[in-house]
Amino acid sequence: SRSPSVYIMTMQGQVVKSFSSGKREGGDFVACWVSPHGDWIYCLGEDCNLYCFSMQTSKLEHLLKAHEKGGIGLCHHPHRNMLATFADEGTMKMWKP
Repeated sequence: SRSPSVYIMTMQGQVVKSFSSGKREGGDFVACWVSPHGDWIYCLGEDCNLYCFSMQTSKLEHLLKAHEKGGIGLCHHPHRNMLATFADEGTMKMWKP
């Protein structure tokens, strides 16, 4: 389901950290990914922006326009510092955070 917030929780369901787009409309996240070292959490919004949050501070550090429309997902390379976003318009973009 979509939400403008992402939560890091314990196995018992207790919220440890939360991250938010800060938008009331058009800011729901459609996909999220934690970097392999756990330093960053990347979220793709329905507004096609890529939100980059610091896991240490829980603050939004970077905001990038990933696609013009229809952002549907993202993933992080397991060993390299590379991120991919993709959209239903048939595009995929590679990012080096």
